[in-house]
Amino acid sequence: MRFAPLQDRMAVMPFTLRCLRLFGLRGDRRNRVHFVLALLYRVVVIYVPKLVFGFRDRVDLVIRSISELFFECHIDLNAVLFAVKLDEFEELLCLLRKLYNKVKTLDANSPERMIIEASNLAIDKRSKSYVVYVAIACTIFFWVPVAQTTGIWILSHGSNITDRPEFVTMMELNFYGMDNRKDIVHYVIYAAISGVAHYYAAVYFALSGIVIFGCVKSIAALFDMVSARLAALHELSGRELREELVDLIELHVDGLRCIELLENINNLAMMVQMINCVLIWISMFLSISSHFTPEVVSLMVLLLVTTGETYVLCQLATELSQSLTITDSIWNSNWIGLPVDVQKGLAMMLQRAQKKAGLTAAKFCFMDIERFARVAQSSYSVFVILKDSI
Repeated sequence: MRFAPLQDRMAVMPFTLRCLRLFGLRGDRRNRVHFVLALLYRVVVIYVPKLVFGFRDRVDLVIRSISELFFECHIDLNAVLFAVKLDEFEELLCLLRKLYNKVKTLDANSPERMIIEASNLAIDKRSKSYVVYVAIACTIFFWVPVAQTTGIWILSHGSNITDRPEFVTMMELNFYGMDNRKDIVHYVIYAAISGVAHYYAAVYFALSGIVIFGCVKSIAALFDMVSARLAALHELSGRELREELVDLIELHVDGLRCIELLENINNLAMMVQMINCVLIWISMFLSISSHFTPEVVSLMVLLLVTTGETYVLCQLATELSQSLTITDSIWNSNWIGLPVDVQKGLAMMLQRAQKKAGLTAAKFCFMDIERFARVAQSSYSVFVILKDSI
């Protein structure tokens, strides 16, 4: 990506940290005030109109409004859960920096440094790509209804039609008593005010994604480095071998601590992700299947980004669990032929590697692609039952 180019290939998620600081999730008190004000603005613009001013009488519109509410709650709840875990996130960053700084002292062509640099380049590129993807999705979500409304207004303006057609709104809500569905002035005011809230939603949606992506890939790179060094362990001997073993054990312990911190930061958010995903899928499928209207475009965008986010999170969790497997690397080190004290050290690492680790949903279950498939299947089954009942 050309914007915000990566200056230091050994830095820990510089683009992600810059975005967190810019939007109030890192930095001094002034930055935190920014985050709180943005959250309050979204409460006033989205939650209050939806919850206080009620729903319209049509069942499909009620379902649509509830599904949108689930989606907005999902974004803000994830942001708040991350905000209260910032201390653990900072501890994770400090640990990653400590490990990266050790690698930084090595030769530029060393395998360890090449692993970290390649990982950081991939993190930077894909994080920026994800931000662009979310920005495009938000633009479609916001501007397609505006374009549709512009066309409706132009076609109906100056005509003798007594029953004016309804405009297409970004969300199904009664905006503080305004006639934002048939009065163009009210619609413009509504669009201008809600646009800021929707783009802030996109910001925090993107941030939650790039944070967990960057953390998972950084930790996976550490375990790739452990595996690479283990595979070459049999080439060493004497004092050099034992010093390398001590470094490897320390690196392995630090890597496991990184996973523990990441799990503590995200386990509640993962549970919220799975619950909200089920609720959003069911409600949005019901809304789309019950009454196909121009507003379906915005709803489809929400459905696609929710599905994509959940799938990517499960895929990342699967990759993280797979990267922790160092059994093959220990076997490839020909550890049977190594000194007994070195074998004991490797046995300790091997024993710890047998314990499953990774990302969980509030420690109830591990997140992986299989879990995503089960959730999708369960959601569809519930949707079919509800569709037949309504």
